[in-house]
Amino acid sequence: MIHFPPLRTRRLTVQLRELSIAQSIAIAAMPPRLQEAECTAFLRAAVQSASGIEDPAAWTVQERMLAVCHYLAATAENGPDFEVGAAGRYSDYLDGANDILADQYEVGAAGGDDWNIRHLTGYMAESIERMSGEVQDAHGRSITGRLHWMLGAMSLQMLRAGESVPDENAPAGAFDEFLVERMRVISAFPESEFAALIGLFFSGREKLHHLFRIELSAEGVVAMPKGGAAANLPPARFPVRTCLTALALELGGKPDGGGG
Repeated sequence: MIHFPPLRTRRLTVQLRELSIAQSIAIAAMPPRLQEAECTAFLRAAVQSASGIEDPAAWTVQERMLAVCHYLAATAENGPDFEVGAAGRYSDYLDGANDILADQYEVGAAGGDDWNIRHLTGYMAESIERMSGEVQDAHGRSITGRLHWMLGAMSLQMLRAGESVPDENAPAGAFDEFLVERMRVISAFPESEFAALIGLFFSGREKLHHLFRIELSAEGVVAMPKGGAAANLPPARFPVRTCLTALALELGGKPDGGGG
């Protein structure tokens, strides 16, 4: 059995455990494009106990990233400060001195409304992932890639002051419907109003920063290097399949299912 020291943040105290081979094979068999769904399945299997917030789907994407990396730090062949890509290390991306200070922040006015911003959670990221291609642009083409992730994150993180929106307790179908409709509304904003809103979104994300400096790519959420000597490193992802053994990946039907 592998020993995992407790993981503690301001909001969470988590004890991880080693996955069983059956759990590892089940995760390895999941569609590789659904990396956020894989992350939730992995964490629900790997978390032995969690206080603060029990369900990993309700953790922020940064907290989820931290838990995956905590598992990797205990299992990686090259030690706790494991290699990331060709030239990076885990410590080049983890900003452990910064943790959550508030659940949401006021960010200002745009389009005649006052806006707040909240954290991007695993539940939200899974919905954005599921709904890729479900919203069309002005020419009827499906919105995918980085634009989809940007519009999805804005739609779920940016809240008008006082409005009521679905939360993690809502059925997935209802949450997905809300996301798609919200993305359609935001993508139909006049350009000047959209520019003002995305400006608030970017400034608000700075206020939300904790554990990892995240960015949105065509594939989803990535971690940026924290700066200093690591500033020129590329963005990194920490897919859960990097936590799985070659045996589990082979038995799960993905012999090439590594990550980086």
